[in-house]
Amino acid sequence: MTVITHSVLSELAARRYVLLLGGSGRLGQECKAHLRELGIPFWSPMRSEIDMGNLNGIAKLLATKPPVLIVNAAAFTDVDAAETHRSEARLINAEVPSTLAEIASKLDIRLIQISTDFVFSGQEGRAYHEDDEPNPINWYGATKRAGERAALMAAPSTIVLRTAWLHGNGRPSFVHAFARKLANGERVRAIADRFGSPTSAHALAGQITAICKAVLDGDDVPGGIYHAAGKGSASPFEIAHVIAGELEADVSLIAASSASELADIAPRPVYTVLDCQKIEEILGLPCQHWQDGISHTIQHAGIHGRRVA
Repeated sequence: MTVITHSVLSELAARRYVLLLGGSGRLGQECKAHLRELGIPFWSPMRSEIDMGNLNGIAKLLATKPPVLIVNAAAFTDVDAAETHRSEARLINAEVPSTLAEIASKLDIRLIQISTDFVFSGQEGRAYHEDDEPNPINWYGATKRAGERAALMAAPSTIVLRTAWLHGNGRPSFVHAFARKLANGERVRAIADRFGSPTSAHALAGQITAICKAVLDGDDVPGGIYHAAGKGSASPFEIAHVIAGELEADVSLIAASSASELADIAPRPVYTVLDCQKIEEILGLPCQHWQDGISHTIQHAGIHGRRVA
């Protein structure tokens, strides 16, 4: 059931605002902080206020007081669970973006849809560009790709931001797991044969908020697909070494492992590095190097010294 919070909508009635979906997640929390910092009016409904599975309810909600822009950071992100909860993953990752885009097109709303590097197979052995043909190898990637296509078909002005290996301090991530073990002097096994573009949620939220401001200011922001991720490539093994450096931990605690040792339900691509040149050149939004992103997360995680609670 979708609950329309009349007090919230009345408050926003005289203002141009951003609707942020998925505000309780790692990226969503960072987006809220950035929007507040810039003084951009936004509404990020709680789960009790909006049911992402109720497509008709979402349509009625948006028609009540249309925002200028929707940021859809809501997603079914459990890659393994997506294999066994296929309908739910398809609903959240594909059908919701399609519905949002249809509404956006009718009501002249801009949509920012967050997507993933997992739309690619990872078999090219090089960084992927936006015009490379997607070929997902798991259900999560397939549903996210379906969401991209549906959104752009319904509303070509949609801005699709593909990102990867998101980390930050809104919620614990693989970065925190490595850091806590290393700070406590525990051994860490990290995959050395899987590569991606580790991305700071803080940095990505900054890019999203910059787009929001540009749209609200009436600037020309071309729709399409953009890669928005950490610059460069890294394996978890390399990430662990950077974390050890930040904590001044013993790097001998880190041992290399292979992705083949994992008991994953869903197959994972082995090389999904994203080339981010397009977003820098067309939108003027620089992408942070992945090492700087890791440093920021560690420095703001409250993990210091040799031991942590």
